[in-house]
Amino acid sequence: MAPVHSPKAPAKPAANPQEGNGHSANGNGAEQFYSVGQSPLRVDARDKVTGQTQYADDLHFTGLLHGAIRCSDHPHAKVLSIDTSAAEAMEGVEAVLTAKDIPGENQIGIIFNDQPLLCDGHARWYGERIAVVAARDPRVARRAVAAIKVEYEPLPGAFSPEEALADGAPKIHESNILDTMHVRRGDTEKGFAECDVVIENIYRVNYQEHAYLETQGCVVVPGYGGSMTIHTSCQCPFYVQKGVKTILGKQASQIRVLQSPTGGAFGGKEDYPTEPAACAALLAWATGKPVKMIYQREDDVEWSSKRHRMAIYHRIGASKDGTIKAVHLKVLEDVGAYGGLSTVVADRANISSIGPYNVENIHVDTYCVYTNNLFGGAFRGFGAPQVTFAHESAMDKLAGELTMDPIALRKKNGFREGDTMASGQPIPGRVPLIESIDDATTLANWEARRAEYDAHNATNPLVRKGLGAAAIIYGVNLHAGGEYINRSGAHMRINEDGSVNISIGLTEMGQGLLTAAVQMAAEALGISHELVYCNQIDTALVPDSGPTVASRATIMSGFPLVDAAKKLRRTLFHRAGEMLNMPADDFDLANGKFFSKKKGLSAGALLDYMDVVGACFAKRENLTEVGWYRTPDQPWDKATGQGIAYHSFAFATQIADVEINTASGQIDVKNFYCAHDVGRAINPNMVTGQIEGGVVQGMGWGIMEELHLREGKALNPGFTDYLIPTSLDAPKIHVKLLEDPTVAGPFGIKGIGEPSLIPAASALANAISHATDHHFTELPITPERVLMALAGVDQKMLEPAVSMSW
Repeated sequence: MAPVHSPKAPAKPAANPQEGNGHSANGNGAEQFYSVGQSPLRVDARDKVTGQTQYADDLHFTGLLHGAIRCSDHPHAKVLSIDTSAAEAMEGVEAVLTAKDIPGENQIGIIFNDQPLLCDGHARWYGERIAVVAARDPRVARRAVAAIKVEYEPLPGAFSPEEALADGAPKIHESNILDTMHVRRGDTEKGFAECDVVIENIYRVNYQEHAYLETQGCVVVPGYGGSMTIHTSCQCPFYVQKGVKTILGKQASQIRVLQSPTGGAFGGKEDYPTEPAACAALLAWATGKPVKMIYQREDDVEWSSKRHRMAIYHRIGASKDGTIKAVHLKVLEDVGAYGGLSTVVADRANISSIGPYNVENIHVDTYCVYTNNLFGGAFRGFGAPQVTFAHESAMDKLAGELTMDPIALRKKNGFREGDTMASGQPIPGRVPLIESIDDATTLANWEARRAEYDAHNATNPLVRKGLGAAAIIYGVNLHAGGEYINRSGAHMRINEDGSVNISIGLTEMGQGLLTAAVQMAAEALGISHELVYCNQIDTALVPDSGPTVASRATIMSGFPLVDAAKKLRRTLFHRAGEMLNMPADDFDLANGKFFSKKKGLSAGALLDYMDVVGACFAKRENLTEVGWYRTPDQPWDKATGQGIAYHSFAFATQIADVEINTASGQIDVKNFYCAHDVGRAINPNMVTGQIEGGVVQGMGWGIMEELHLREGKALNPGFTDYLIPTSLDAPKIHVKLLEDPTVAGPFGIKGIGEPSLIPAASALANAISHATDHHFTELPITPERVLMALAGVDQKMLEPAVSMSW
């Protein structure tokens, strides 16, 4: 569905030197854009829809071998011996390697040095790698790993955070608590004492599988002088580079990583691709031949990271008029066997746990707990969806206790200009939360439809209808804990024919970044986007720009592109000044035309872009530049959770419309109404597509996707019985874009990839609760759980026996 736009004037004049302003094409100082704000065809669209795109598994090299991995047979065990002789004797097998064969450091942890690449004698989960094999045929490689014999001493396991924290729990690492985060504000004891209504619940959310179209995969090619070139499907080639150099004992300059076109990621290809790449690189080092490592779908589901499972102990209190007086939370994050990115996921969950509401008294404790389960990692939303389910469900429950409309309760407590975050940080710029709530409720016709559904449900026992809302605040870019990697670079080169090559340090993974980068570069330079080509990321060409996560890719690509373009424009303006005997600073360049800054393009072009480029080449001018950007500092007190968590915030409200068959428990999602604060939309069609995709993915997590584990073992690692939404399940999605440009982003942009998903499951849960008159505290809300609720089964009887202890 085409988006509805709600443009606003910029929050302040676009004078930020890093912002990448529009052009004063009319000579009156007003911004005018030629590429930004348009929706041209995606630059990679034609190749993808015609099958021309070459993914990792499409690459072939002379002498190519195929890698395979042998993993543990137990969730927790000592490994006593490994017999590889049968595998080594197989025809076509060229290498069988274990931990003793690693030439560098056997360590692959992205933040903590807690994870070996190959088992060091202590297997902590079913995905623990015991050995790797390279063979001339992938089927032989898989048979060879099955032939490896391993002797174990099984150990007791812990399969939930509660079990891992209990007295006498098995030790998974030196301590079963990896880390803790906190938020302290005001006096919650005093706040609760002033409340007329206090509600408590334990909310539980299960894993979510990324379900990207292309499984994990890479090809590693040995080069001269011990170098390696890695073609990999990933979100951060620089993570892969660092991990492989550690395993092989090489220098970064010897490890070149080329991101191959990536068929979906959603966070699952941020840190995890380092692991298969390091296995393939180890085999390539041992054999001197190229090695391809492509996961089968079942292996991918069993071994790769997931959205974290969490338990959220939630207490909230309010006065009779609906003013929230205090919130107290304890969040238990199931890390799994290794830390991975769990602590930075927990950082966002910790600071997002109150939602977009002004609360004076806050107490939050977040615990990252090792278990013997599969390990959690980055996933679209990065910890925020889990806590959003808790706080938005609690808001509806609180509204019911107060006999208030859920929207009215949100508007009464929602952030406004001048308010501060739970971290004590003043929210910068405009705060369009209430606007997003109003726009979403208008789209949904909230009051009339809720009344209609209440009347319907009173007389129709077979089909129930529900309407539910969820609102969010999202900190764009990395949390203060990731400040040290929050920088980015870009290259920009003008060719003799006027075409432009750009290279950025962030990755295209299906979201449209290549197209957005082309549009931003064209706008910043002042030429047509048809002249710009964006190269796939190459660690030998661009500086480390961090991971493509946290809805930061467009922002962190745009800033250095603007920086590089400004340097090139100075050269072009100097040459134009020489050609017309005018001061260089009298010029502007837009839509391929040089014109007077004072008079504007409407007064007529002075020179053509192509002519000035030709003159630069005739004079042997340098038309290649490097752009750079780093975010402002983010002071942070980890002990209290106070400081500058993020520099920019996006707001959103989503409303879900459902029908429920009370005989089967089947949930039919009819409509979603979405109002999103996006800053300025670089490409409105792509922004709308991100929102539509986020809604459907969040819907899957909310009502369909349930990964079953038994003592750490995934029981349904495939799409036969791990259900994900299809096109037939997708509802009608109505989108309104709130365009309110921010100085914290180039061209005024904010992120959209993650805000589009975060409220979806929570809005669905509230809609289902409205339809069934039952407060759900666990995701996913499957038909079975709906039927239990309708039958009056107390689902808390099915939960682990734990107390609401603070």
